[in-house]
Amino acid sequence: MHTYKLFFVVAVCLVSLPGLAQPPAKWTEGEIEKVEVQIVKEKQITLPQANRNFEKVPPRPAEPIKPEIKYDFKNLSFTTPDYNPAIRPLRLQNEPISKIYGNYVSVGMGNYASGFVDAYATTKRDKSKFYGVKLSHLGFGKGPVDGNNSAGATTQMRVFGKGFQKSVTVGGYLDYERIGAYFYGYLPGTDINRDVIRQAYNIVGLGGELENTESGKFNYKVKGAFSYLDDHYQAKESEVNLSFKSSYELSKESKLLLASDYFLITRKDAAIEARPRHLFKVHGAYQFKLMDNLLFSAGANIVYENDTLGVRKDVHVYPDFRASYPLSPSVEVYAALTGDVDKVSLHTLARENAWLQANVNTYHTNRTAEFIGGVRGKLGSKVSYSGGLTFANLKNWYFYRNDEADRSKFVVDYDEGNTKRTNLFGELSFTHAESARVSLRADYFGYSTATIAHAWHRPKYRVGVNTAFNIYSKLLLQVDALAQGGAKADVFDAVTLQHSTTTLPAAFDLNAKLSYVFSKQFSVFVKGNNLLSNEYPIYLNYPVRGLNVMGGLTWVF
Repeated sequence: MHTYKLFFVVAVCLVSLPGLAQPPAKWTEGEIEKVEVQIVKEKQITLPQANRNFEKVPPRPAEPIKPEIKYDFKNLSFTTPDYNPAIRPLRLQNEPISKIYGNYVSVGMGNYASGFVDAYATTKRDKSKFYGVKLSHLGFGKGPVDGNNSAGATTQMRVFGKGFQKSVTVGGYLDYERIGAYFYGYLPGTDINRDVIRQAYNIVGLGGELENTESGKFNYKVKGAFSYLDDHYQAKESEVNLSFKSSYELSKESKLLLASDYFLITRKDAAIEARPRHLFKVHGAYQFKLMDNLLFSAGANIVYENDTLGVRKDVHVYPDFRASYPLSPSVEVYAALTGDVDKVSLHTLARENAWLQANVNTYHTNRTAEFIGGVRGKLGSKVSYSGGLTFANLKNWYFYRNDEADRSKFVVDYDEGNTKRTNLFGELSFTHAESARVSLRADYFGYSTATIAHAWHRPKYRVGVNTAFNIYSKLLLQVDALAQGGAKADVFDAVTLQHSTTTLPAAFDLNAKLSYVFSKQFSVFVKGNNLLSNEYPIYLNYPVRGLNVMGGLTWVF
């Protein structure tokens, strides 16, 4: 390549030299003479072929092996015996079944000559049946007024059982309840015979139920019950109740609902023998979804009863509309427009107010219309809340008023017109695993009566707090508080024969219970009721007990 370049340069120089030595005769400025240059490449470079001679390595001389090796091939016959291995699979040791501590006994004692018993026992790990017994008793030998003249006790015992078959579940119970009290709302300084002011309600009941074991398209539940009550003043009342509740699924988004209740109530008192009271209710509704997630139910309540006060009307028909809609996966709004007749009997009144006058009248409450609206939801996995408003129009709603002849006893007043009741409520609860639980509920009530002056002994507001804490799995702390107030009462002056209205003092009740767990089976506790010792009255002339401290133990087996 370098040779070609050198040859090209020399050729150009040889061609150019004659022109430089002899310039043209006549020089014309600005002109370049046309010259043709030819480059001829004729040289070829050839190289002779090289000869490469490689000397081979001579083989190494081999020496003969002596003596000469000879090979002899023979057929070898080899047989092995059969091998049958004994395989032993690995067996896991059965884990022991954890013991169930479903039975317990808790007993305690405290001031006011108080005693407490709570016991429960039932069968364990039987998929076809279970049965058991429950006993509870809370008694006070003394009270806030004149020692044992204001004693009281509540006792309940129940025997129950349930049997599970493939398609049907059958259950039943037998129970006994006793509510004991004394009429201690008399004038201070009055000479009282303790036997005269004694009151006791004895209630015996039995019942049974029948329902389908596994849920399906058609679900039902049938109940029957009988209850008998008598008191210290010759009052007797019996109740028979038959109920049926069912639902039939038409599709994944719709179902039919059908329910009915029948009550037969007979009553005999010292001075009256009331005619049998019948209350028969039928509820039917069609539940379906609208607009994807809007769950709507449309139906009616039809009621027959034979003891309505005022204008006679035995059959009542109420619309029943209910709806709920999820605003988000954790928030839901709901609303309802309904009506019904609420059963009222001596059973109902005795459990609310044990200091009733003999021969009180009992009439059902006609809830002619009720609107319910609210919201409920969750904040994360630990906090839930709800709140709303209810407005009800009530006819023949009952109230307690002190008797003019004996201030320690109560008569029952019925508003034969329409009582308008408004309830604004809110509820909040917090749960953290098994270590903490807190719930709070607040209610505000508004009343507008028609034929009586005020809603006697009905509170204007009520706030309740319930808490439970598990401290290091050894200390269990429960704290409860209740505040209510605004209730009004009728005061009768026996001298001037005049009536006046008073507002009961606000009630604030603080309770706490501390338990120490020694083991899964044994613990001790101390409990304080009404820690602020505020002897507020729930009913006029009936202050509650002050500070009550109880201690006891619990055995689980």
